[in-house]
Parts: sequence; structure tokens; C-alpha cells
Amino acid sequence: MKSLTKVPPPRDRVFRDPVHGIIEFVGPDRQLATILETRAFQRLRHIKQMGFAWLVYPGAEHSRFGHALGAFHIATRVAHRLELNDDVARHVRLAALLHDIGHGPFSHSWEQVFPEIDHETWGARIVGENAELRSVLDQIDPQLATALQQFWSKDYQPAFARKLVSSQLDVDRLDYLLRDGHYSGAGYATYDLDWILHALRLEKVHTGDNPIDLVVDYRRGMFAVEQYLFARTYMYAQVYHHKTVRAAEWMFLKLLSRFRHLAEMNQEPTGLEDIAKMCRGAALSVESYLDLDDVSVISAMRSWARSCTDPVILDLSKRLGARQLFKTIDLGNDPSVIDNLRQTVEQLATKHLGEYAPYYYHLDTAEQIGYGPRSPRDELHVVGHPRSGTVTLGELLEELPLGRPSKTVRLVCAPELLDILRPVTQLALQSRE
Repeated sequence: MKSLTKVPPPRDRVFRDPVHGIIEFVGPDRQLATILETRAFQRLRHIKQMGFAWLVYPGAEHSRFGHALGAFHIATRVAHRLELNDDVARHVRLAALLHDIGHGPFSHSWEQVFPEIDHETWGARIVGENAELRSVLDQIDPQLATALQQFWSKDYQPAFARKLVSSQLDVDRLDYLLRDGHYSGAGYATYDLDWILHALRLEKVHTGDNPIDLVVDYRRGMFAVEQYLFARTYMYAQVYHHKTVRAAEWMFLKLLSRFRHLAEMNQEPTGLEDIAKMCRGAALSVESYLDLDDVSVISAMRSWARSCTDPVILDLSKRLGARQLFKTIDLGNDPSVIDNLRQTVEQLATKHLGEYAPYYYHLDTAEQIGYGPRSPRDELHVVGHPRSGTVTLGELLEELPLGRPSKTVRLVCAPELLDILRPVTQLALQSRE
């Protein structure tokens, strides 16, 4: 007997967002709103956008769900501004909406211990293998899943559309800087979004089959772009790489590293069984991956803090849960100091903590990046420069601090090691003066 229940037609969806105001899924985007109700997308509500930053900035508890909506909103504005054709415009908006769908718990920290869980690879897998999301996409347009896969594999054409979603001036970064600044309360993230969008254009800057690329009009928006890049630099220096945020991240990384070590020997504590199996070489299914979020990992950590038999996992879980964080010693901005300290720090830590010492300290280098394309194809161009005409943004920024990423070097360690290790760090720094 056939079900008499009718599937209701897509309806307008309107969100009130503290960063952008009203975010709408109306008209041709009404169908895209059905994606929001899938398990894969709702999971983003349970992954914090800023990892452990909430331990320092109490307001920074926003999720990747809100960020995905914000990226979609900016993509909608960009598509309208550049007058993209309907298909490309829809693909850009969809890629922006789903760009974070593959993120794991605590995002980038998680990936450092489990490189098998690269968020772009998992994004492509989720779109391809999750029956619910794939069904919704196919009902909207059977070509959407393929288009998304091409964004993640960097094969999508026209190539400039990829830059709108993933580059040094993309809808992802344009949203998260404003959003993270708002929720953290940091004033460093302010920049003129409207004027940047006003300055974006499509122009012929290459030869060959794909001459058109995304450019910034120098006269219209170069100062706004510089403001955005300074904001990004300051947010890395003062918020993302805040010493206490980094301390919490390294504690989490040490905890997960210990879990992985035990899992590879089939000795791990309960709570993350599928991840343990993955550590031993088993394949992780998309459905199991979608069960992973900040909540499930925190739940496991709470269990470990009560009764784990491994002393390292027990201790680090307790400390993180109680916000008893590692301390930091600033070591300047020259990473070479690490080479001079590594052996001495290792010896002293081992003397006091024995075989578990590596889990209780780390020599950390954090880089504050304003602008840094990963490859030439990620480079942005600036047109209308009064002296040079068309130049790359990287060339234009060479004379600014933005063109020279700064580094912050620190020793992160358990409080009981602080007084033991501080004198050797001071001696190392004095010897360099």
C-alpha cells in the first residue's frame, strides 16, 4: 500500500544572523534549504567553529552551522555582484554551504592526529556516500553532487569559481573573520566587506583556454583588501594562536596521540571504537564518521576522566575537563631556538616525569599569516594599479608586513614543569642576544 503522505514543497527559509542580518533561502535557492535538514548538515551544529577558543573567549561557542550559512550568504552576494550564470552561481552557493560538511571534531586539531580524516576528502565522501544527502542533492539537480566533487578535487571549471570558495580571499574567510571577531569580542576582525565585494571583478588575465580570473580592482578596493588581510593577521596572532588557546589545543593533541598509540596496540579505552579500529587499519564508514562531533568526543573524554586505566589519558582528560591547562613560555619569533632547546627540555622533562614526559610538553611554532597562496593557481590578481597595471596581490604586498608572515615560538608544558624548564629557556634566549 502506497503512503498517502505527500512530501511538502520546499518553503522559504529565513535566518536572523548576528553577523549578516537576514539570510534567506528563497526563490531559486528555496530547494537548497532542504539540505539544511539532513543529518550531515545538522551535525555541524555540534562542531564549534573556533575549537578551544571558548576556554579563553567565553562568547566563542558558535558552530560551523552558522558559519556555513554565512558563507552561503556571502556567496549569494558575490554571485549577484559578478553576474554569474545561473548554473555556476548555484554551484558556488552550494559549495559554500557545504564547504565544511567534512570537518571532524575540533576541526583542524583532530586532523593533526588523524590525517586519514582530512575534511575535504571526507566532504567529498559524504556527498558521494551518504544516501540522505545524495538523495536530496539529486532531487534538486542530478548534476550537483558531481559539481561539488569537482570543487573539492579542484577540477571545477570555470576555475575562478573555485577561488570564490577556496582561496586567500574567499567566502569562507570573509565570513569566519567577521563571525569569529563578533563572537570572541575581539575588535581586530573588522573590515569593509561591502567594499571588498564592490571591488571584485572577472577579467582576462591569462592566456590559453581559461583566460578569465577573479581580480580585485585596485582603485575601488585595495585599501579594503589590506584591511581584511591585517584583520586576518591580527586574529591569528591574538585569538587563534592565543597562548592559552594553543595550550589547550596541544593538550588535546597529546591526549589524542596517546589514544592513537594505545589503539594501535589494541589497548585503547572505550568511547571511540570506530576511530580505534581506523588506527589499526580498518576503513571508517561515512555513517560512523557522521557520528563524530565535539559532543561525542567530549563524552568519551568525560568517561576517561572518571575511570581510564591509562594514567596519561586519565590525567589529561581530567585537566582539560577542569580547565587546568598547560602553561607557556614565550621564546621570541625565531624557530631555530627550538633546535637549541629540544634535547635539554627532553632530558629535564624525562627526569621528572619519566616515560610519559613527551605528553606533557611541546615546543610550538605558530605562524600569523595574512596572505599566503598555497600554489600559483591560488594567487589573486589586482588590476588598475597606477604604476604596474595588473599585478599579483602577493607582489603588491611584499613591502607590507602582510607579505612577511611572522612566527611566535613558545614552550608549552604542564605547570609542574614550568619552574624546571624556565631557566633553560632563559639561558637559550640570552645566548642568542
